[in-house]
Parts: sequence; structure tokens; C-alpha cells
Amino acid sequence: MGRNKILNISNSLSFIRLLLTLPVCWLIMNNQNIAALIVALAAIFTDLLDGYFARKRKEITEFGKVIDPVADKVIIGSVAIVMILKNMVPAWFVAAVLSRDILILLGGLYVSRKLGYVIYSDIVGKISVIILAFVMIGLVFRIGIIRDYGIYLALAALVVSLINYIIRMIMLIMNKD
Repeated sequence: MGRNKILNISNSLSFIRLLLTLPVCWLIMNNQNIAALIVALAAIFTDLLDGYFARKRKEITEFGKVIDPVADKVIIGSVAIVMILKNMVPAWFVAAVLSRDILILLGGLYVSRKLGYVIYSDIVGKISVIILAFVMIGLVFRIGIIRDYGIYLALAALVVSLINYIIRMIMLIMNKD
């Protein structure tokens, strides 16, 4: 993969999001919730911008199709684990989040081998990650309605995105043959 296929604005933003995992987790562990919120919002912002720049600048790459969802999964999964340690979220919820991510990763690897290219995240996946991120922020700040109902909203969004991803994978494989 050439240098220009990896080093572009959108891939750099995804890589920055990946790097923001450590400070967000450290800040939450140390009850620095306002600072964690600022860093988390910066991570969310990079997630919104990376796709925009990839399309706008015609820099959609196979590497970008991989690093973008990996960065999402790493930061969400890491923060979820920290939230278990801080007793902010039930373990079953984190197990659901991580299971979905593992299923999507394995499915993506399978489809990539079958098709010869990586399928990209779509708007349904992006919306589910944004919902999950905002629910997790609400849980960190112990916002009542989010504490009571947000986990179920996020779980519904994750299930919808998983079903959407499975349907997309099946359709792509069927259309190849």
C-alpha cells in the first residue's frame, strides 16, 4: 500500500481517534469527567470528519475502511471496560457491545476474503456508534434518564446496526456469485 494511500487527512483523523483512547480511559478512571467529555467529544468529532474528508477529497482507501471502524471499536470497547471497573454500566451490556464488535470484525474478515475488498461502515453503523458514545457520556455523568433507559436505546441501536451489517454482507456475497 503506497504512502499516499495511508497518509491522508481522513486516515490521520481515525488514527488520532485511536490515540485518544488512552486519555479518555485515564480521565474516566481518575474521575476527571469534564476533561474526559472534552476528549470524547474530540474523538466523536474526528469520527464525523474522517468520512467527510474521505468522500470530499476522494481519499477512500482500503486502509481507511479498516482503521475507521477499528478506532471506533477500540475506543468504545476500552471505555466500556473502564465503565465496568467504575461500576457505571452492567457487565452484560459491555459483553453485548464487545460481542457485536467481534461479530462484525469476523464477518468483515470473511467478506473481505470472499470479495477481495473491505466493506465500509455505513450511516446506520455511524449512527449506532454516536448513540452509544452519547449514552456512555450520559452514564459517566450519571444523567438519570440515560442511566435508566439509555443502555436499552444503545443496545437497540447496536442490534439494528448488526442486522444491517449482516444483511449488507449477505447481499454483497450473493451479488458476487
